Amino acid sequence: MAAYDQDLTHEHKKFENIIWEGKTIAGREFFDCHFYKCSLKECIFIDCVFDKCTFEECDLSLIQLKQTAFSRVVLQYSKAIGISWHNANNPLTVAFHDSRLSYSSFSGKNLKKGIFINCQADEVDFTACNLSLSNFEGTDLAGARFSDTDLTQANFVGAHRYAINVNENKMKKAKFSLPEALSLLYGLDVEIVE
Repeated sequence: MAAYDQDLTHEHKKFENIIWEGKTIAGREFFDCHFYKCSLKECIFIDCVFDKCTFEECDLSLIQLKQTAFSRVVLQYSKAIGISWHNANNPLTVAFHDSRLSYSSFSGKNLKKGIFINCQADEVDFTACNLSLSNFEGTDLAGARFSDTDLTQANFVGAHRYAINVNENKMKKAKFSLPEALSLLYGLDVEIVE
């Protein structure tokens, strides 16, 4: 790691083209930092804080979170594949824009007002999450799991390839667009005739 990596607290810093792949990073705090084109693949974050940080065109795939907090964090045009977000400290507030979140798990997290806009979120586990008032606009949710999930007033307009069982989730006032909304009928054991 470079000399600046020895600092425990980072405020208002820009990290550009940093490669920390497979490293263990412990006891660090990042406040209002911008990570640009960084690769943090397979890093282990222990007792770290990311507050009001932005990750732009970064790769965070397969990171491990142990006693680590993400608060008011934005990921845009980034990869965050295979992350067990359910291991992050509460509250978890991350907004995802134009990013790939495939094979990640948010199981049991309170993600009220969560932002997942224009993302690739295939095989993501949202089991037992609070996703009320969340926005999934334009997101591909192929194989994503929603079970015992609160989707009250969630926005799925423009989202596609989701399979949500209306009997297993809270759906009051959730918004969907056609033709994708027809997939909500499949869990109702009804026959659809053209």
